[in-house]
Amino acid sequence: MKKNLLLVAWLVMYAFVSMAQNRTITGTVTDKIDGQPIPGVTIQIKGTALGTQTNSDGKYSLSAPTDAKTIIFQYIGYVTREVTLGTGSVYNIALDQDTRQLGEVVVTALGVGREKKSLGYSATKVASEEINRASPVNIMGGLQGKVAGVDISSTTGAPGGSSKVILRGFSSINGSNQPLFVIDGVPVNNSRAGGTSTTLTENYDFGNAMNDINPNDIESVNILKGTAASSLYGSRGANGVVVITTKKGKAGGFKVDFTSAASFTQVSYVPAVQEKFGQGWDGTFILSENGSWGPKMDGVTRPWGAIVNNTQLIKPFSFVEDNFRNAFDTGGEFNNTISLTGGNENSNFYLSYGNVASNGMMPGDNDSYNRNNISLNGSTKVKNFTASATFNYVGKNQKFVEVGQAQSGIAANFYEDVLQIPVDIPIEQLQDYQNTYFNVDNYFTPFAENPYYPLAENSSNFKTNRIYGNVELKLQATNWLSFMLQQGADISNSTNKIWHAKNAPSPGSWNDGANVEGAQRQADVGNVVEGSEKYFEYDSKLHANFERTINADFGINGLVGLNYNDRGYRTLYTSVEDLTIPGFYDISNSLNQPVSTERESHRRLIGLYASATIAYKNYAFVTLNARNDWSSTLPKGNNSFFYPSVSGSLVISDMTDLTKAQISFLKIRASWGQTGNDATPYYVYNILRAANVPVRGTGTTITFPVAGVSGFSIDNTLRNPQLKPEISTETELGAEMKFLNNRLGFDFTYYNKVSKDQILPIDAAPSSGYKLRIVNFGKLRNRGIELAVNATPVKTAAFNWDIGYTFAQNKNIVLELPEGLTQIQLNDAYDAKFLAMVGKPLGVLTAPVPKLSPDGRIIVNPDNGYAVPNPDDAEFGTSQRDFTMGLTNSFSYKGFTLGFVFDWRKGGVFYSGTADLLNFTGNANNTTYNDRKPFIIPNSVNEIDNGDGTFSYVENTTPITENTVDDYYYHTSNKALSYYNRIFDKSFIKLREVTLTYLLPKNWVSSVKASSASISLFGRNLWMWLPSENRTIDPEVSNFGNDLTSEFGEFRTGPSTRSFGASLRVSF
Repeated sequence: MKKNLLLVAWLVMYAFVSMAQNRTITGTVTDKIDGQPIPGVTIQIKGTALGTQTNSDGKYSLSAPTDAKTIIFQYIGYVTREVTLGTGSVYNIALDQDTRQLGEVVVTALGVGREKKSLGYSATKVASEEINRASPVNIMGGLQGKVAGVDISSTTGAPGGSSKVILRGFSSINGSNQPLFVIDGVPVNNSRAGGTSTTLTENYDFGNAMNDINPNDIESVNILKGTAASSLYGSRGANGVVVITTKKGKAGGFKVDFTSAASFTQVSYVPAVQEKFGQGWDGTFILSENGSWGPKMDGVTRPWGAIVNNTQLIKPFSFVEDNFRNAFDTGGEFNNTISLTGGNENSNFYLSYGNVASNGMMPGDNDSYNRNNISLNGSTKVKNFTASATFNYVGKNQKFVEVGQAQSGIAANFYEDVLQIPVDIPIEQLQDYQNTYFNVDNYFTPFAENPYYPLAENSSNFKTNRIYGNVELKLQATNWLSFMLQQGADISNSTNKIWHAKNAPSPGSWNDGANVEGAQRQADVGNVVEGSEKYFEYDSKLHANFERTINADFGINGLVGLNYNDRGYRTLYTSVEDLTIPGFYDISNSLNQPVSTERESHRRLIGLYASATIAYKNYAFVTLNARNDWSSTLPKGNNSFFYPSVSGSLVISDMTDLTKAQISFLKIRASWGQTGNDATPYYVYNILRAANVPVRGTGTTITFPVAGVSGFSIDNTLRNPQLKPEISTETELGAEMKFLNNRLGFDFTYYNKVSKDQILPIDAAPSSGYKLRIVNFGKLRNRGIELAVNATPVKTAAFNWDIGYTFAQNKNIVLELPEGLTQIQLNDAYDAKFLAMVGKPLGVLTAPVPKLSPDGRIIVNPDNGYAVPNPDDAEFGTSQRDFTMGLTNSFSYKGFTLGFVFDWRKGGVFYSGTADLLNFTGNANNTTYNDRKPFIIPNSVNEIDNGDGTFSYVENTTPITENTVDDYYYHTSNKALSYYNRIFDKSFIKLREVTLTYLLPKNWVSSVKASSASISLFGRNLWMWLPSENRTIDPEVSNFGNDLTSEFGEFRTGPSTRSFGASLRVSF
C-alpha cells in the first residue's frame, strides 16, 4: 500500500514539474488574401506527436514544451508553414493559398470539398468563366467539347431544347443513362418535359430541367465520372454525377454585377439537294406533284401551281438557290442577369435576377422560349453555429414547333412539308398561306400542306413554375467534429397545351380533286391536347464530419450520414379530336368524348453512408466509401443493396524532389467501386390500365370508358417480384503530371466498367397471356481512356497563349442478354432497326440489303430491275463513337482575349428520316445518278433456279427506267438498296465557340463608379465539317428523346442552329 501511495505521489509531482516546463501558445490562423479565419487548421510541434486544430473562429491553444523550437501549420488548399518559436506566447499566422494545382479544391460527393491531390479518381472542375465565355443560356451548352469523357449533345435546334449528357458511355439498356445532377448538395430533376414522344409521330421537345438553371448563377461545375467518385450517391450515382456549386456572397461590402448578351440565330446546316430536275413525276412535268421527279429544268418560264378562276402563276423552270435555308428566319436571343452580393465576417448573401427571351428560326411567333430566374442565398454564423439557405425560382414559357412525321388526318408539320417542295418552287413566296394560290384550297399539291399553314395555325404552349433550393444547418461541435443537417426540395408545376387546326379544301377546289391528277387532299379534323405535370423531390441529409491529426505523419477525415429521398410526379393529359368549330381550341369543342391519360409515380430511398480518408505525410491518401440503400421500387428481400468503393492517390512530387527533372507535380491514382440502378416504379407488381377490348371478327377494339362506364384490365407487361438493382463495378487507374513550373500538364485515366443484372422488358410466352415480362439479366462493359492536356506555350507580361486538349475513347460491348437471346430491339423506323446484340457495341443499326451471288454480285429481279432483298438484314454499323476530341485555345494580349473551342466526334452511324423523305421526293443529291437515264444496277446478275436445289447466275440486262427510277430510291419499292442512302457516318467537327473579349481599362470604368467591365463578341456552332456521305443533316440532332434511343438517329427533326452576338459585363 505504501509503495502505491509513493508511486501516485511521484506521478503527481512529475506532472506538476512537467507543466512547469511547458508553456501555452495561442493565436489565430487566417487566409492571407481575405483575412478570414480558417477553422480546422492542424498545428503540430515539429518532431513530436503533440498538436491541435483551430476552432470555428480560427483560434487555437497549444501546450508546448519549453524546448520546442518550431510549430507547423497545415491545411488543405494552403501552403504548409513552419514558424520558429521565440519567447512570445501569441502567434497569429496568415496562410498562403496553394496554387501549385489549378482547381486545387474539388467539390466531390455530397458537396464535400476535398483537395484534388487527395482524390483517387478522376474529377474535372470547370469554372464559371469557362462555362459563360460564349454566353450560353444553359449550362450544358457551355461545357461542350471541354471535358474528356463527357458527351453532350443538343438534340434540337429549337430554343430551350433538351440536352443529352452521357458520361463514359451507356451502362443501361432500358434504364436511364443520364448522370445525376446535384446543385449545392441537393439532387435535382433533369427529366425531359412536356410529355415528349420518342416515336416517329408528332414530337415536341420542351427541354429538360437542367435548362432551367441560369449559367450566370453558377460558380463551378465538378464532374464525377467513375463509380468510386459517385458511390456515396448510391443507386442515383450509377451514371456519374454533375455537381453544381452556385455563387455565394462574400465579405467586403456590396457588389453589383450586370451581364447582358444579345445574339442572332440562323440555320447552320440544311440538306444539299439536286439542282437538275424540277417538279413532276416519272420524268413528266405535273403541276400538282410534290416531288422533283419531273424533266430537267431549262429556265423557260412556265405556269405553276393551281389554276384559279382560269388564271395561274408563272415562273422560270429553274433551280432556286438556298431554297431550304430561305424557308427559315433569323432568330434573336436576349440574355440578361443582374446580381447583388454582400457580406461581412459572419453573414453574406447573393441575390440575382435573370431573363432569357428567345425567338427561334421558324417564321412567326410559335417558336419561342422565355425564362425568368430568381436566385437568393445567404448564410450567417453565430459562434459555432452556421445557418444557410438557397432559394431559386424559375418561370418558363415555351412554344415549340412539332417535328417528326405528321399524324394523318390530324395535321401536318412545317419541316416535313418543306422537304416535299420541288427544288424549282420558291418556298419563301408561300409564306402568305391565305393567298388565293397558297391557301388550303389551292396550294399547288394535294399531297402535302403549305408549310406556313401548320406553322401559323398549329401551336403548343408549355409553362412551368419551379422552385428548388435547400436549408442547411452546421454545428462545429469541436475543432475536429462538426454536424450538418440539410433539407432540399425541387418542386415544379407545368401546364401544356397543343392544338391543330381543323381545315379541309372547299368543294370543287384544286385540292378537292380539281387538280390535273384528280387527287383529293385529306381533311385535317383538328385536335386539342391539354395537360398538367407536377414533379416533387425532397432530399434530407444528416451527417457528421470529422478531421483529426493522428500524429506527425498520419491524419484522418471523413463523414458518417443518413439520406432520405422522396420523389415523384403526376401527369394528366386530356385530348379530343374532330373539332366542331374551327379556330376554337377547347376540350369541349367536339362531339367526340375526350380521352384522358393519367400517370403517377412515387418512390422513396433511404441510404446510410460513410467515408474515411487516411493521409500519410500529406502525399499518400486512401479513401474508403460505403453506402447501403433501401429502395421502394424493389421487392422486399431485394430492396437493400450495398455500394462500396476504395481509392488511393500518391503524390510522388511531394514525396521526393523532382524539380531537377522539370516535374512540378506528379500523382498516380487508382480506384475500385460499385454503384447501381434501381428499377422504375411499378416494375414489381402488376398494374391496371384502361381496358382495350378486341371485338371478335372485326379487327377493331373498344377503348374504355364507353358510355360513361369505366373498364380496366391488367397491363400486358408481367412484372417481376424478384427484381434486383442493376450493378456497375468499375476499376479506374490514372496519373496527373505537370511540367515546366505548371506550364504543361497531363491527366490520363483508364477505366473498365461492367454493368450487370440489366432490368429489361422482353417478349413473354404467348401462353402466359402477357406481351412482355420484366427480367433481371444482361451485362454490358464500357472500357476506355481519357486524356486532358493543358499547356501554356507562351507566357509573357503582355501575351499569354493557353491550350486545352481532351481525348476520350470508350469501347462498349454487350456481354450477355436475357435467357439466350442474341438481340433486343431498341428502336426502329420502317425497316431500319436499332438493336442490342451480344458481342457487339450497344446500338447496332441493321437494315435490308441486296441478296448476293456466291461471287458477291447483286441479285436483281428480272421483272423490274430492282435488287432482290436478302432474307436477313445486315449490320450497317453501331451508334458508338470511335473517339471524341476537344481543343480549346485562348490568346490574351493586354486587355484582349481571343478564344475558340473545337469539338470532334469520330465514328458511329445513324439513321436519317430526313434523307428518307428527300429520296422519296427526288430532292436528294444522289437521285440524279446517270442523269436519271435508264441504267442497269452495276455489278448485278439474275438468279436462275436450276430445279435441283442449285442456282446459276447470268448477267442482268433489266434496266431501271425513267418511269421506275423514283421507286428505285424509295424504301418500300426497293428496300434492298435504299438504306445505303439513309444510314450515314455520324462523325462531325464543330467550331463550338469563338469569343473575343476586351477588358476595359480601369480609368475608363472608374468614371462610372464601376470596378471592372468587359465587352465580348461571340459565336456558337459557327462551322461544321461532315463526311462526304452525309450531306443531309447534323448528326447531333434527334427527336427520339435524350437517352439511348436518340442514338438511333433522327426523323425529320429539323436543322441545327448557329448563333453570333455580343455581351457586356460590368461590376460595381
